[in-house]
Amino acid sequence: MRRVTIRSSVGFTFLDSLMELVALSIMLPLAAMFYLFGSQYLVDLDSAETEYRLFSLELQQYLDDIQQVFITRDGKGVHIVRQDGVYDIELYGTVVRKRKGQLGHEIMLTNVKSGEFQLVGKRLAIELEFHSGAKEEADYALLLSD
Repeated sequence: MRRVTIRSSVGFTFLDSLMELVALSIMLPLAAMFYLFGSQYLVDLDSAETEYRLFSLELQQYLDDIQQVFITRDGKGVHIVRQDGVYDIELYGTVVRKRKGQLGHEIMLTNVKSGEFQLVGKRLAIELEFHSGAKEEADYALLLSD
C-alpha cells in the first residue's frame, strides 16, 4: 500500500501565500471595524456622559416659562423664578445641586471640578470641567414670560 500525501512538507507554494494574503486582507479591515465599534460602544456606556446629558435636559425644562433669571455666588449658580416656584441651581464642591423654594438640595450632576454660569444677553451659558478632564459647554436661550 502506498501512502498518499496531499501537501508536501517542502515549503510554501506561491498559491498558498496568495491565499493567506487574501485571507489577511479580508480579516484586517473587519478587525479594525470591530475595534472602532467597540470603542464607540464604550463611549456610549460612559456614565459621566449620560449624567451630563440628563442634567442638560433637566435644566432645559427648568428654563421653560421663566419670569426672572439671576446669576448667584459670583457665577457659581443661577437663580430661576417661575410661576411654580423659585429654583436655585449651583455648583457646590464637586456637585451641581438644585434647591426649590429654599428647601433641601437635590444633586443634579457629580464629579465636577469647576464650572461657571453666565448670562449673555438673553441666553444662559454654562461651562463645566469634570475630574476626568472632559469639558462641557452649553447655551440656553431664555424666553422670559411676563
